[in-house]
Formats: sequence, structure tokens, C-alpha cells
Amino acid sequence: MMRSLSGLTALPSIFICCLAGCSPQDEPADESVDEAALAGAADGAYTYFRVTADLRKCASPLCGGWFVNRLNRPTTQCHDGRNAATCYAPVLDWSETRVSEDDKAQLLDASRQDALSAGVHAIARGRFAPTNSTPRPELGRFVITEAWVAEGTGVASGVFVKVKDNGRRCPAAPCPSLTEQTLNTPRSAAIAAIDWTPAGMSDDQIAQFIRLLHTPDGVIVAGDRYLVHEHGRTAETRTATAAYARLADAAP
Repeated sequence: MMRSLSGLTALPSIFICCLAGCSPQDEPADESVDEAALAGAADGAYTYFRVTADLRKCASPLCGGWFVNRLNRPTTQCHDGRNAATCYAPVLDWSETRVSEDDKAQLLDASRQDALSAGVHAIARGRFAPTNSTPRPELGRFVITEAWVAEGTGVASGVFVKVKDNGRRCPAAPCPSLTEQTLNTPRSAAIAAIDWTPAGMSDDQIAQFIRLLHTPDGVIVAGDRYLVHEHGRTAETRTATAAYARLADAAP
């Protein structure tokens, strides 16, 4: 019995392309999006940031915090309202999450890895706040509402998207059974499969991510979109150069 392509998300798209033929699908930048709308959005795929540890050696809190910048966007609005390529936050405020201390340590370790190697390893959803409790309150803080860390050895490149199963099922492949939302933009698309191979994950990790596609949070991946042709039909798929799982809140 033929399975839909959504059941084959662990297969490399290179393999799929060998069977059916595929070509790159460019994603044009959308710089017309209203910045204030993005900053204030509470739902969807907005307010996601890369978090990189500040390894500079100087007196805290002027150094030793974190550099934070919006994914998929050229600028970030900092705590003081100015726009910059990246913003400095001396404090990460976890008060709006219930993640365990071990999970917090995972994000902090990933943020240090971000500072020492290529790619994006730590992602947080949240917002900047104007003050903090250090001797320099005017430097603000970053309030975390979700924390995500990369798994595997892949180096993130391409567009960052959140992907979930959309419930659609088809009698034959390709089947657009996944919906992706491009982080920090209003763009979304239905795709038929994900090629996990570039993310450098084990088979067990890939199986875990396929299960996570069916959860409310879904997964975050970085990569590029491709077209796949099969059975006389065309559908979009995505390569995953890096994959991110959410650090779950502990039970209250």
C-alpha cells in the first residue's frame, strides 16, 4: 500500500529527488512587514530570537550577558527602542516559564556554543524589558517565554521556520501534510516532507522530531525549501540544516 510522503519525513530529500526530481524554491525576503506588529504579536511564529553568550572579559553587567537578535530579520528592536543588528541583555528573565534548572542550563550551554562555533544553537521566544535588578538597570533585560535548543551536529543555514502536522492525508505522494510558519514574518506554506539529513541527527533523534511534529509546539528547523515532483504532482519540501526542540515546562 502506498504511503503519503508525510510518513516518510525521515528520508533524505536527496533520495526523494533521485526518485522524482526536484529543484530549489527560493523564499524572497519580506521587509514590508510592520515592525511594531511583529514586536507586539503574542501568537503565531513571532518574537523568536537567537541567544548568544557574551564572552567578553569586563565588569558585569556591562559584559558577560547575552547578545540577542531576531531570527530571519536584519534588525532587532532593543530594550531602549533603538534598532540594531543585535542587542545586549545583561539578564535573562525566566519568570514567565516553568522550565527546570537543568533545562535552563541546556539553553545557557547552547548559547555559549553559539559564541564559540558556527551556526545557531540557542533560540528563545520572548521580549525585551526596559530595566533589570543589577547596578545598571538601564541596560534592560530579556524575558524568556519559550526556550529551544538544537540537536545534532548540523550548522544552521537558510530560513528558520516552525513546522507542525496539519492533519491532511492523501492517497498518494506528495502530500502537503505539514504546515510551516516562517519565524518573525507572516509567511506560511504547506510542505510535503522534511529532509533531516543535513541536521546531523541520529535515527533516534530523527524519530523524536517526527513525533514532535504531531504536538502543539511542533519543531523549529532551519533550511531551504525545494520542489519535489512525483506521480504527476508537485509539492514543496524542506531541508533541515538544523533542528530545535522546545524545552518543556515542568508540571505546576
